[in-house]
Parts: sequence; structure tokens; C-alpha cells
Amino acid sequence: MSLLIVIVNYRTPELTTACLASLSQVRDEVSNMKVVVIDNGSSDGSADAIDTAIKNADWGEWAMLARSDTNLGFAAGNNAGLKSGTERWPNPKYVLLLNSDTVVHRNCLQRCYDVMEADTTIGVMSCKVLNKDGSLQNVARLLPNPLIHLICSLGLPWRWRGAFGWADTEDTGWDRQSEARDVGWLGGAFLFIRGDLVKKIGLLDDSFFFYGEDIEFSHRIWRAGYRVHYHPGGTITHYGGGSSDPVRITQGKRSSYMWASRYQVQRQCYGRLAARFVWLVDVVTYGLRSGVVNCMCVWGGEKAREKRAILATSLQMVLRNWKNG
Repeated sequence: MSLLIVIVNYRTPELTTACLASLSQVRDEVSNMKVVVIDNGSSDGSADAIDTAIKNADWGEWAMLARSDTNLGFAAGNNAGLKSGTERWPNPKYVLLLNSDTVVHRNCLQRCYDVMEADTTIGVMSCKVLNKDGSLQNVARLLPNPLIHLICSLGLPWRWRGAFGWADTEDTGWDRQSEARDVGWLGGAFLFIRGDLVKKIGLLDDSFFFYGEDIEFSHRIWRAGYRVHYHPGGTITHYGGGSSDPVRITQGKRSSYMWASRYQVQRQCYGRLAARFVWLVDVVTYGLRSGVVNCMCVWGGEKAREKRAILATSLQMVLRNWKNG
């Protein structure tokens, strides 16, 4: 099999079905393409709706639905999907992790396949990812090692860009519309992965529930001696937040997952001391900022009070994650 696509569904049956419909239009680009949708314990009828859509559209030859009784999280959900898919269609040459809230455009799969075939040193790649309004989404960033984290926490890449712009984690300064290049890490909405690499190092680390797993995975690929690559030849649209909007997950939970993954990435990529260092940097910087803003609030207006509330929440999240750090 040339390509196995894994899609995790969590309460997004309409988006997932639209994603499958877009794939049905580009199946001819890669021979013997297969798709597995893993329903991540949605418990809202999603699985039945997707299963019905696959049957009604006569997609069963190339698409299948697998079910999890519980919400495994993004990483473990993808791992479960890969396991189910390879049981039916073993040994894929490439694996594509694709978000349910995406639409794949014409020539995307073909161009990604061609890039990977032409350069066996690339372990994973992504393509041009557009927002709903057609603007470009940044899916290629620097790995947030402890030094870069410290420099960004002090605001140096934005205060003295000439000296510290290299540490901007957003990795600005190059044209993602037209330029292909190696990057630190790729966002998880679209990850086109070499199949034999998955056998060698595994897929996503399922100790991550939500957020951070794509950073750790990219870091692991670099350590394995492969490259992490961005190429603008193919295009998808990523609507964003399909499984993490307020209807499906509260803002408090989403924020909690984000902060926990912040230190988990450091611990798993760079070690326990790195995680503790980054946590201490956050304690000091958020603590100092909160102190300054509290003083400003004595004579400041509504904006100062809003900023105080945001910083207080952030500092609370940092302190709550002292064990992770």
C-alpha cells in the first residue's frame, strides 16, 4: 500500500465527512490510498453518522471506521487509528496524519508523495496550510529548546530583532508561500510520514493528551537522523479548532492541556533539568509581569485590569504545573 491516511474524529461528523469527500476527489493521485477514521469516544452519534456516510457514498473499498470507547486524546487516538488501519491494510509506504477539520486540495497528495520519493532523508513533511479565509497558517516553527524559551520569555526577539530574531519560535523571515525548507517542527494538522520511520521510532507519544505531541515527534525524527521538511507545493485548508472549540472542550481544559504540554515537551525532548529551568523562567517572568501590572492598576484603566487578570491566570497555570516542571 502506498499511503494510509489516519483521521481522528471527536464530535465532528460533518467536518470529518467533508474531509473524506475531499479525499474521494483526489484518490487518483496516489495509487492504493486507504483511509481509517478513528472515532475517539465521541458518544454523540458521530461514529454512526460517519459509518453511514461511508456506506452511502460507497467509500468502503478505501475508507474504514474504527471506534474507541473512550477519548484517548489526539496522540493515542492517532496511534489507535494506525493500529486499526494497518491490521486491514498492512505495511503502508507512507502514513498521513490528517485533522478531521481539513479539506485536501487537488495535487496535494501527489506532490507530497513525489517530494518524499525524491529525497529519502526526509522523515516527515507538511504542505501549505490555509485558514478558512484563505490566509496562510504557520505550521513550521523552531523547536522551543530551553535557550530559545528563555530568550522569548524576555521578549528579546521582538525588542532587538537584529540580534535575537533568530530565536523567534514562529520562525519568521522566509516565504512559506513559495519556499521549501527544513524546519524545527511541524503542526499536527497534516503530517506526511515515511512508513519505515514509523516502524523504527513509533508514531506519536501517547503520554501527550492534547498539544505538544507534534513538537516531540518532530524532535524525535531529527534525533533519528531524518529531516523535518516544509514544502509549499501542496495545499490543504484547515478550519481549526474542530475538536477543541468551546462546545467540545472548555476553555479551562484546553488551557490546562496547553500549559501541561509546555513542560512535558521540555522534559521529553531535553530532560528533566530543562523542564525545571523553563518552569522557573516562567515563574520569574510571569511573577514580575504580574507585579508590574498590579502597580499599573492603581492608576490604570480597564485595559490594565484585563491584563492583570490574564497574567494572574497564566501565573496560576505555571504554579499548578510545578510537578511537570
